[in-house]
Order: sequence, then C-alpha cells, then structure tokens
Amino acid sequence: MAQTTQKNIRFTFEEWKRVEKEARERGISPNQLVVELTMEALERREWPRTEAEIHLLRSAMFTAQAIIRDMEREGREEEIEEISRNISEVAPELPGKSA
Repeated sequence: MAQTTQKNIRFTFEEWKRVEKEARERGISPNQLVVELTMEALERREWPRTEAEIHLLRSAMFTAQAIIRDMEREGREEEIEEISRNISEVAPELPGKSA
C-alpha cells in the first residue's frame, strides 16, 4: 500500500454535498473522488476550455502570423527562428501534436 499523508481542505457545505453525491454515484469515497479528480486535472490539463479562450487563441495566432510575415519581408528570419525556439522552451508542443 502506498504511503499517504493527511491534509485538510476546506469546502463549503454545498460543495461538499456535491462531492458526496458524485462519489456515491461512482461508488467511491468522497476523499478518493477528490484525489482522483485532482490528479486527473494535473495530468490532463486541457486548454482552451471556453469559447473566450478559443477566441483569444485565434486572435493571438492571427497576430503572430501578421508579425511573422512582416519580419520575413524585413529579412529577419534568424529572429523568427530564435523566437520560435524560445516559445518551444516555454510552451512545448501539446501531447500528440508535432510541428
């Protein structure tokens, strides 16, 4: 059995009732549900999740394309490659996606 640690997390009454209801439906304890959902969220962070995030992403991509075209016209390809490398370090490709 894995070694565990005890931590206290505060829920509102309504939040905890919702957790208990969902756990009951799944046939597990409320504590186990909290652990499973937390680990799932950490492992499978999905973005974008909302229409606003999708709109923001599309706007950012449009802007980036316009900037890259201007930089290419100015002969600044080396800067584009450097920026691309920096972005790859900060925001690596999504799982299952490749450049």
